[in-house]
Amino acid sequence: MFSLILSLISGLLTGLSFNLPILSFLAWFSLVPFVYVISKAGLKKGDSDHFSRKIGINKNGRCPLFLSGIIFVFSFYGLTLFWVANVSVLGLILLLLYLAPHGILFSFLGGHFLKKPLGIITLPCLWVVLEFLKESIWCGFGWANLGYSQYNNFYFIQIADLGGVKLISFLIVMVNVLIAEIIVTNGLFRRVNRGIFIVLIFLVCFLYSFYRLGNLKETDSVEVSVVQPNIPQELKWEPFSRFKILDVLSELAEQTGEDSLVIFPEAAWPFVIGKNNFYELEQFIRGINRNTIIGAVTEREGKFYNEALLFDREAKLINAYQKIKLVPFGEYVPLRKFLTFINVLNSIGDMSRGQDFVRFFHKGKNFSVLICFEDIFPKHVQHFSRDNDFLINITNDAWFKGEPEASQHLSIMVLRAIENRISIIRSANTGISGWVSFKGKVEKLKKAEEEVLFSGTKSFVVSLNEERSFYNKYGEFFPFICAVFLLGVFIR
Repeated sequence: MFSLILSLISGLLTGLSFNLPILSFLAWFSLVPFVYVISKAGLKKGDSDHFSRKIGINKNGRCPLFLSGIIFVFSFYGLTLFWVANVSVLGLILLLLYLAPHGILFSFLGGHFLKKPLGIITLPCLWVVLEFLKESIWCGFGWANLGYSQYNNFYFIQIADLGGVKLISFLIVMVNVLIAEIIVTNGLFRRVNRGIFIVLIFLVCFLYSFYRLGNLKETDSVEVSVVQPNIPQELKWEPFSRFKILDVLSELAEQTGEDSLVIFPEAAWPFVIGKNNFYELEQFIRGINRNTIIGAVTEREGKFYNEALLFDREAKLINAYQKIKLVPFGEYVPLRKFLTFINVLNSIGDMSRGQDFVRFFHKGKNFSVLICFEDIFPKHVQHFSRDNDFLINITNDAWFKGEPEASQHLSIMVLRAIENRISIIRSANTGISGWVSFKGKVEKLKKAEEEVLFSGTKSFVVSLNEERSFYNKYGEFFPFICAVFLLGVFIR
C-alpha cells in the first residue's frame, strides 16, 4: 500500500508541473517516489518465487510493479489531461488506457535496469525511448512529454536544438534518479558526488543557453495579424449562428494591419466549402482586402478535408493545405472498417487525410501551415521547417474550455520553435494566440491579463532566422542513441 501511495504522489506532482507553469520545478523531483518504488520492488537475484519475480513482487511482499505503474500513469496523465473529459469522458478513459503501457513498461524495465551499472543513464534512456514510442506507434500521442513542462525556463531549454524535447526529458529523469540515490545512498562522499553531478547538469545547460542565444541572429522579419474570434464550440456549426460568426470575423479583420498577412484560426469559416458556395468566401476575402490565411472545412468529391487556404487581396486562391495528422475520434475513427458503430465527435463526419506537404509564399517569404495538434509531432514539424522562413499554426482549442489545455498546447509550440530554430505564429479560436521566436520567446495576444476566451486581434512583427538547428538536420536521433545504449546494457 505504501508503494501505491508513493506512486500516486509521484503522478500527481508530475501532473501539477504541467497544469500550473509556476509549479514546473516540481518535475525535477516529482519522479523520486516512483523511482524509489521501482528500485525497491524491482527484480532481485536470488528470489525463489519465479512467478513473483515475473510480476514484480519481491520476497518481502511489496506491491506489484504493474499496479504501481498503473497508479502512476492514471494520476499523472489523468491530472494533466483531465480537460479531455470536456469533450468525452469515455475518450479520456480510453486515452489513459492507451498511455498505460508507458508507466507499466517503465516500472518493469526500470526495475531491471536500476540493478545494472549506470542506472542514472539507463533509466532516463528508458523514459526517452518510451516517450518516442508513445508518440510514434499507431495514432501517436506526444502530449505531456516530460520536457514540455519546462517551456517557461528560457535559459534551460535551449539545449533542445541539439536533441529535441526528449533531451530535456532525459535530464529531468536523470536529476530525479540522482536525488533518489542521494536519499537512499549511504556515505557522505557518494551523496556529495551526486549533488555535484546535479549542479553540473544545470550549469552545462545554462552555459550552452547563453552561448547559443548569443549566436542566434535575426536576419529578416514579416508582419502578421492574428485573429482570435472566440466562437464557442457549441455554436460553431449551428445554422442560426453562422451569419453572426461572419460579422465577428469581418469586424476583427477590419482591425488588422492593411499590409500584414491576416491569419484566421482552424475552421474559422462557418460553412462547409464546396463548388456551389466557394464564391461566398471569395466575397468575404475581397471585402476585407487583405492577404489572408483562413481555416475551413472543404468538400471535394464527397470527401471532407480540414484545410488552410491562402488568398491574396483580390480573393485569388494562391494555395491550399489539407491537414495530414488528423485527430483520432475527433476527425476520423481509426480502424473504421471494424468500428462502424462509432461516430466522430465533430459535426461534419469523418475527415480525409491530406497527402502533400504544401509551401506557401508571402512577400518573398516561404512558410507552411500546421493545423491543430499537428505541432505535437516532432518529425512532422521538422519536415515542415526545412526550406521555410517561418511556420503558422492554426487551431481551435474551444473544445477544451481554456486552461490548462491552452498553455500545454503553447508549451509544445515553444519547444518546436527551439528545436528547429524557426519562428512559429499561432492563431487559435479561443487562445492562446501570438507567436514564438526561434529563440523560444513568446509574445501573446492579450486582453488586459486574459490570454484565452476573448475575441481580439493583434499585429506582430515576427523575427526570422536563416540558420536551422542541429536537430532540424538530424531529427530524432537521440531516442535512437538511447535505444542502442539500453540494448548494449541489456546484452552485457
